[in-house]
Amino acid sequence: MTRDLARRNCHIRQQADIDWQFGEAHFDLDFWRQGPGFEPTAGGRGASGIIEVAGRPMLLRRYRRGGALRNLLGDRYLWLGLSMTRPWREWDILLRARDADLPVPEPVAACVCRSGPWYRAALITVYLEDTEMLTERLRREQLPRDSWYRLGMLIRRMHASGIRHADLNSDNVLLDSKDGFHLVDFDKARFMRRLDDWQWQPLYRFQRSLNKRNRAQPLHFDGEDWQAFMDGYQS
Repeated sequence: MTRDLARRNCHIRQQADIDWQFGEAHFDLDFWRQGPGFEPTAGGRGASGIIEVAGRPMLLRRYRRGGALRNLLGDRYLWLGLSMTRPWREWDILLRARDADLPVPEPVAACVCRSGPWYRAALITVYLEDTEMLTERLRREQLPRDSWYRLGMLIRRMHASGIRHADLNSDNVLLDSKDGFHLVDFDKARFMRRLDDWQWQPLYRFQRSLNKRNRAQPLHFDGEDWQAFMDGYQS
């Protein structure tokens, strides 16, 4: 269950059962910087950090553009209605993924503040403790073939659930201490009606990300690992 609030030009959504009342200020990283448990995170274009809410670690991420539009628009997005905003769409994707028993973060709260034709936004999810990026693990050691096989099966399950991840790369696949996989960053992800040919593009993107990082800084990754991943995906 969720609770949606509208205050002035800001819309806030939060889990109804969490013992915390979110306001606009709680989606600003500066609000948390001097508090307990705050920790800036690597990546995320400098717009994310670990915060502590109701005694639980959570990840606050402000939406910020990348690429050529970053210098022009920064963290502003065109308003096309609340249901079309980045955090509202990502929230719905995460709920569908969790309903399909996929290992993704739990959404906790979201905020959208409109100013004329533009809006700024942020999303808070439960922080996945004791995890690291697949990229980091591969810089240190090689994964067993069965791990690659399990990852392939997981991505297939995600696709079979109709979820197309917009940025499937080795930084957005996390591993915990028990070698369980988690998928993160579903910004711009989409619902798809059925498996067709669309699933190959995210797979190629994932393969390119591994090859690109392997060239920049050698990873413990080779063609047999990728074959094990594809065997899992096609099983």
